[in-house]
Amino acid sequence: MEDKAFVLVFGTSADPFHEGHKALVLESVKALARQGHSVCEVLIMPVYRHHNLQDDVKEFLPLSYEDRFAVCQLAAQEIEAALKPLGTSVKVSRLEKELAERSNKANFTSETLQALRQNLPPNLQLAFLVGIDPFAGEDPAFGHWYKPDELMAAADLVVSPRKGFEANESFIQALKARGARFIFLKQLNIPEISSSIIRQRVENGEAPFLLADEGLISPATASYILRYNLAEAWRQIDSSRSDESLNLDPHPSEALEAKIGAMLFKCKLNLATAESCTGGLIGHRITRVPGASEYFMGGIIAYAYEAKVNLLGVKWQTLRKAGAVSREVVLEMAKGARRALNCDLALSVSGIAGPGGATPNKPVGTSWVGLSAPDGAWAWKHALHNDRLGNMQELSQIALQHLYNYLLQKTNSSLPS
Repeated sequence: MEDKAFVLVFGTSADPFHEGHKALVLESVKALARQGHSVCEVLIMPVYRHHNLQDDVKEFLPLSYEDRFAVCQLAAQEIEAALKPLGTSVKVSRLEKELAERSNKANFTSETLQALRQNLPPNLQLAFLVGIDPFAGEDPAFGHWYKPDELMAAADLVVSPRKGFEANESFIQALKARGARFIFLKQLNIPEISSSIIRQRVENGEAPFLLADEGLISPATASYILRYNLAEAWRQIDSSRSDESLNLDPHPSEALEAKIGAMLFKCKLNLATAESCTGGLIGHRITRVPGASEYFMGGIIAYAYEAKVNLLGVKWQTLRKAGAVSREVVLEMAKGARRALNCDLALSVSGIAGPGGATPNKPVGTSWVGLSAPDGAWAWKHALHNDRLGNMQELSQIALQHLYNYLLQKTNSSLPS
């Protein structure tokens, strides 16, 4: 079979893109050429939203995206000039941002590569440049990536070496048996440079052109840092970071909202809430979990009838016929929250917390929970027997338990590997 030319993808969340990254791309293309592989185009892919909840930079990536994109463009021009003898073009792609904005959530590498593959001419082969790190160790990280088989089907894996890391050969062979196509690069001369150290030095007042003189960043990047005062932007971001991260494999004894957060992330689902009698208590519990911004879109507290109608689209006719505390209303609340916040799941609650508000057919403690999802909508009735605050707290726990049960069923049937 005739070899196809490669489109080589290099994804990066680096801020700033430095000379080490530039060298990696350059040397990888040259190494591929030495091994008989032609690279017609390099796509530098700045990450828009990170999918790793244990990386504290994730929250700020959208804020820094335009500057990171611009610095990557400067580097792309220099890389393309250096690769002119090989005829390789170098571009910077906004695809990660487009995919994230379209889905309203972070996208994974497999999804990015699948989207690229769909739009690529059949005479070109997609290749993904990745370090050896995810394929090293007793339990290689690549085995836990989102839908790795779809990733491997979309692109060849071009693996660059890194000092201190050795490939897990049995793991590599198992991936090959599943269809993975590897190209291992050798003898790359890549300088060890850290973006975080560059940022720290600039934030501490060092002149960017001194770092350029040391070969850490290009003069064009140094000029951009000065022109757009990235030192101050970096200070703002770095001073706001938290060391907290979401535990993706919580112990069963941990809070229900932490377990739900981990499951939402693993299923790549996002959530909204529509609360009446709990007054935002469910949303409060969800947002207590570090990293909740990756899957929780927000909540709507619709206490009064007018709020349910105006914010969630509940019909006046439904309220008059069934009452605010009813199966019909919580279902309309959940569907309205999904629509308003453009998310996968919405959890809703309505109840009579007490001490007043009871009717002959609906005593204090009567409560309903609703859940709207792509595969259906459900509602559950509960009778609570606490004081007002106790009813609110118990209903929030019950609602989260219903959500947890739904997610548990989904993860057991379709948990990504």
